[in-house]
Amino acid sequence: MRFKSSIIGMPFLAIILTSSLNLSCISDDNEPEEGACGGNENFPYMEEGNQWTYQLESFFMADAEMTVTIAEPLEPGKFKVLIDSYLIDEPIENIWFSCGENISQMNTATDDPLNNIFRKNDPAIGATWEGINNNEVGKYEVIDKNVTIITDAGSFVCDKITFHIEDAFNVDTIYESSNYGTIKYDGIFLKYELSQKNF
Repeated sequence: MRFKSSIIGMPFLAIILTSSLNLSCISDDNEPEEGACGGNENFPYMEEGNQWTYQLESFFMADAEMTVTIAEPLEPGKFKVLIDSYLIDEPIENIWFSCGENISQMNTATDDPLNNIFRKNDPAIGATWEGINNNEVGKYEVIDKNVTIITDAGSFVCDKITFHIEDAFNVDTIYESSNYGTIKYDGIFLKYELSQKNF
């Protein structure tokens, strides 16, 4: 059996920080209806100025602190996002775009949001979707809901979501809050959890 890291997810640390936010691609079955993009009512944390601070542990490097900041709006539902750590020279820029029941994470404004889904709004237990991570297709699956996760930032009710690449040994687990975003990521090569937020 193989071990696969879910990190992809510039210098190696920059690759880790970018991909640790579960960058993935949506399959055609998950494509939202035309015209559904641009609002963020399904994702209340998608607001300018919101910031998450995570404590990061990785098999490949020393422990670090990572911040994710929604820096500025680009158009309705679309924001520039900065990912930063004291271990890199300058923040990594991404674009987040809410599109119906999904949020896309893009490297540039010209990327197709329908091909870069990394969040879903309130998926049911048993819901699955394919995503690309570490340049390989894997499966996300919601295995539980209403799971309480306690971190230094507080107590959060989360969906418990797994990510697995076929023929790989490891299964990574993501704890996602519908109100606050990613609370905890538990992988064999990468772990992080929310330590602070400003909203």
